[in-house]
Amino acid sequence: MAVNTVDPLRNGTTEVTDRFLSPAIWADFPVAEVTENPSRGFFFFDDFNNQPDVAAGAQALYGNYKGFASTGGAVANVAAVVGGQKVFSSDGDNEGASLGQASFPVMINRSQKLTCYECRVKFSSIADTNSGGFLGLLDDATLSATVPIAAAGTLADENFVGFHRLEGDGDKLDIVYKADGVTQVTLLADAVTLVADTFVKIGLRFEPTNSIGNYYVRFFANNVELVPTAGRYQIPSAQGTDFPNDVALGLVAAILNATGSSPGTMTVDWWALGQMYDF
Repeated sequence: MAVNTVDPLRNGTTEVTDRFLSPAIWADFPVAEVTENPSRGFFFFDDFNNQPDVAAGAQALYGNYKGFASTGGAVANVAAVVGGQKVFSSDGDNEGASLGQASFPVMINRSQKLTCYECRVKFSSIADTNSGGFLGLLDDATLSATVPIAAAGTLADENFVGFHRLEGDGDKLDIVYKADGVTQVTLLADAVTLVADTFVKIGLRFEPTNSIGNYYVRFFANNVELVPTAGRYQIPSAQGTDFPNDVALGLVAAILNATGSSPGTMTVDWWALGQMYDF
């Protein structure tokens, strides 16, 4: 599958800030065909219109998801919004809230086909020492106050790939990945610049082959590829490396409040995940 070299929207060189799926990630993913014929692939999109709120307590099932919230925390629907939104919040130091898929539908390795992930998110504040955040793909770990975000500036010892907001760097997102038991890698620090209370679309795209080479995963914000050289990662053929290429992954989003802060909130407007089986 070749990267489009003419249309700047599809080629990941033109910013697109609307609320729709980004063309650079999804333009050649046959959403309608996969939806009608699941044997061709997997596609999941949720605008959060019909999912129950997550109440404080240990991980439990909530509709299509598993969720966790610390005391005083919640993952709650936003009222009076066209299309749904989920607000992640908690009111105490080192407390958090998280939501993830109850199943783990994709793997990213050299045996897989086109794989796409994207979500639309905003933070109420971009101040430092306010809260940490993580959005991306995670293994079947049990969500808690320390999973997927372990503490200030650190993520849990799990399998994941995605975008990490450090407590001490509230206006940026880093691109990170990790295999369980192996040291976490920050592929690109300060990859995305956040604006307070302003949505940004973040995502990734894995292709077995294209014009840049074989088995690369690329990362995007608002349809623009992030630092096209440093921000690309070639999935290794070997397993047991620092990339989780031998583990099934599913969607996850989480916040963790800082110590001594006035906790902010994280709002996820929608998220989407897809993987082709036949091209």
